[in-house]
Amino acid sequence: MKHLARPTDKSAQLLLAGEVFETCVSMVRNPALKAKLRAARPKVEAEAADYADQAEQGRLYTKLKHSAVGAASADEMVSVYTSRMVPKSASGRAVYDHIMSLPAHGRCPFCGIGTVNTLDHYLPKQDFPVFSVSPDNLVPACTWCQGEKMEYHSSTEGGQILHPYFDDFDDDIWLSAEVIESAPAAFRFFAMPPDHWTQPRKERVAAHLRELGLHRLFSSNAGSRLSEIRARLTGLFQKGGATEVRAHLHEELTSLEADQKNSWTAAMYRAAIGSDWFCQGGFLQS
Repeated sequence: MKHLARPTDKSAQLLLAGEVFETCVSMVRNPALKAKLRAARPKVEAEAADYADQAEQGRLYTKLKHSAVGAASADEMVSVYTSRMVPKSASGRAVYDHIMSLPAHGRCPFCGIGTVNTLDHYLPKQDFPVFSVSPDNLVPACTWCQGEKMEYHSSTEGGQILHPYFDDFDDDIWLSAEVIESAPAAFRFFAMPPDHWTQPRKERVAAHLRELGLHRLFSSNAGSRLSEIRARLTGLFQKGGATEVRAHLHEELTSLEADQKNSWTAAMYRAAIGSDWFCQGGFLQS
């Protein structure tokens, strides 16, 4: 996962849920509905503040599902997002586009592979309609991650997937991989956090891989990467054997880890370096 700064405006101030909500409902034409939605704003603001507090502590699993926000139903609150933020002509579309632009190079922060093409509600909007347009709950995502996550929400601390705005677990290496000695060579990915982590923290990185199907995604991409670099590795092997192959992989890994310790590519290269079978020519099999 790639950590992102929380959404801010052009002056680098945090986007406020109440102001975004007001922007979205400002063009509602039905007077009764508009009044009902505006009456929900204090609740939206209060819940957004608590959301940030709980997220900082890794406690969003404690948030309770609800079916209404004051007099506004869940469907009416969700419609603020689907009708007042998503359409290109909507009053809140500028906020939508701004949040979509947050990841560097448009890469999904959940997986680090896919191209961002939607906003995902970290807490599902149908179960938590008060957060339908709260910036901290809107995460840019790719089709793969949103499709795998769907309406997932954990009621336990260890079951929570990582939140790109509030969780930064990249201080330690926790994503690992191993070489599968097959033809062609393949890679299996798994979470292997350090012993000093708390149990819930260990469970969360495992949940992130599991609930987003990243084991499969990473393995598929590793297979493609190996195909791309096989000719280079072959030349190195012919020149200096396993020693030359391993030295090259180490050099590449230095750059990969400098960018992100827990990228799938870094995990792949660590696994390749640690495999005598791979470095001694196992990668040649096809």
